[in-house]
Amino acid sequence: MKKLISILLSIMILCSLTGCKMVEETPVNKYGFNYRADMEKPVDGLAFGMCHIGYSLDKWNGVDYYTITSLMENMGVKLVRIWMHCDWLMDDPNTYKEGMVEYFQDQIADAKSHGFEIIVMNHSNFHKDGLPNSPSGVAKPSRDMSEGSYYLSWLKDYETTWYNMVRQFPDVKYWEIDNECNIDTFCKRLEGGAFSLEEKAKIFTDMMYFASQGIHRANPNAVTVMGGLVTSTAETFLEYIYENIKAPNSWSPYPDDYFQVAAWHPYMVDYAPKKWENQQKNIYNVIKTNEGKDKKVFLTEMGWSEENVPTAEVGENIRSTYSIIQNNLDFVESACYFKMVDTLSSSWNTTSEKYFGMFYDATPSTSSLDWAQDNFVRGGAKPYAYIYQELAGGTGSLDLLLNYVRPN
Repeated sequence: MKKLISILLSIMILCSLTGCKMVEETPVNKYGFNYRADMEKPVDGLAFGMCHIGYSLDKWNGVDYYTITSLMENMGVKLVRIWMHCDWLMDDPNTYKEGMVEYFQDQIADAKSHGFEIIVMNHSNFHKDGLPNSPSGVAKPSRDMSEGSYYLSWLKDYETTWYNMVRQFPDVKYWEIDNECNIDTFCKRLEGGAFSLEEKAKIFTDMMYFASQGIHRANPNAVTVMGGLVTSTAETFLEYIYENIKAPNSWSPYPDDYFQVAAWHPYMVDYAPKKWENQQKNIYNVIKTNEGKDKKVFLTEMGWSEENVPTAEVGENIRSTYSIIQNNLDFVESACYFKMVDTLSSSWNTTSEKYFGMFYDATPSTSSLDWAQDNFVRGGAKPYAYIYQELAGGTGSLDLLLNYVRPN
């Protein structure tokens, strides 16, 4: 024992003289940004998140976000996932649209004033003129790694886009890179046709890396979130992503250089508690096995549409899923319910998606669009909004949208 102590003392003295360090430093990525993965233990109480499509509500439903954020605070929401697409904010990777930076800065400042943690999500990108389907903000070009290719130029523009977005919002901690890129809806081929799942994974791996470079160039303290995956192919898709990261010619061998927080969307129409719980554990096991460490997870969308699931069942499902998250899924920090308000009068989503809200559509024109909801009250809270409020520990009125009239 004395000999061992003597050896340890000798090592400590040698280190003090030579400057060697006893603790290994966190590796930096190949571009040299010295940021650390956000690996702290999940924060108690953040479980109750909410999706907030603020610009869409303003544009199509005419509901101001000040009222929505006050309502979310009353509900007990702790974390808000805000849609902020680059083509809402900018004309191209380097040019902001007039007034839009200020618009979103105001929206985010308002959300912060209510004490919310924030995730900002962007699933759009810019394309060069002249390519087929170039106006489609969710299409991706075919992968071409040859020098001077359009694909590599597009990735460079993608990095620039994220840099110019993030640098305008230094108070936002979490940035979610695209959305559901393991399905055709959000990863269609720019030139036409469809990618295979493996092709999608290669492109998404590149996208996450370049987005992360832009995000951390703008804010080294920001935290990158993988665009939420559809669960049906999430396990296979993640395996492909880790294969890409581990490949000899990858951009970086460190998964945190691509995403520091994992995310997926555990929708389940025919909800069964144990099946749902095992689904989340199975997806997470792919991450844990490949990284050899724990990683924070956000379920950035989940919920049920009243077109597919009776109102009473939605309430029961909410009770069950949040109980499972809090008691059995310690790797999940927050689950964002999709969404606050029905969007019957909008044209941006499917019929089913229109009925995911915790509140009935508040737009005056919806009085003639309530055919699927027998108890429709314009702007009124659905029964399960009160269940969410109870579970989240919220207080205050849920009638702020009742027969809503937008302020001048």
